Amino acid sequence: MIRLFSIITVLIISVNCFGQKNNLAKIPPQASTKKEDEREVLNHNCMRTSTQSFKNRIKNYPFNKATQIQLVSFEGSIDSTQDKIVRVHDRLPTLNDTVCYSKLREVKAIDFSNVDKLTDVLFNFGFRGPVYTMSISLCYSPRNAILFLDSAGKTFEYIEICFDCDQVRASSTEMLLGDMCDQKMDMLKDIFKKNKIEYGVTNGRLIDGD
Repeated sequence: MIRLFSIITVLIISVNCFGQKNNLAKIPPQASTKKEDEREVLNHNCMRTSTQSFKNRIKNYPFNKATQIQLVSFEGSIDSTQDKIVRVHDRLPTLNDTVCYSKLREVKAIDFSNVDKLTDVLFNFGFRGPVYTMSISLCYSPRNAILFLDSAGKTFEYIEICFDCDQVRASSTEMLLGDMCDQKMDMLKDIFKKNKIEYGVTNGRLIDGD
């Protein structure tokens, strides 16, 4: 009963963090065996589960509405009062629903080939097989984001990314991010690296690592 409750709780958290429900996730009918647990671990690995063409991939919202897509990095803001209470605000810096570009460290508009890679990672890679649980870190300190801009140059949707905690958060539940299989964050990180976004990716991280 405790295991069942934990699984339901984790699945609910997954919906909030990723902006969608994993269609492969099912609640197991009974306690799993050691062999089933080992298979579960393997099934969390990424594999190419679809061969959607670029033409079909960009029909997904918000790609179908964006005229430009940008990769960015930003620092967390820290406020301290006279009694030295410190609050850390970890989120994409915005004011009145407008991204504050003056507070971004790095901004890179990606070209056609990188949009192709990004949509391929999001929509063509998924879990190797059925999964019943999702492990989610309790930390969340995003330092990067993917911005979707309209024809007026305004960001209308975004995906926050915390490479330290392996979490992403979409600005809207309308956005589909695909299955967050184990290697997908590394695939996204590789796109940021190749576009020379360093902060939050190769430096400025809370946890050292590649």
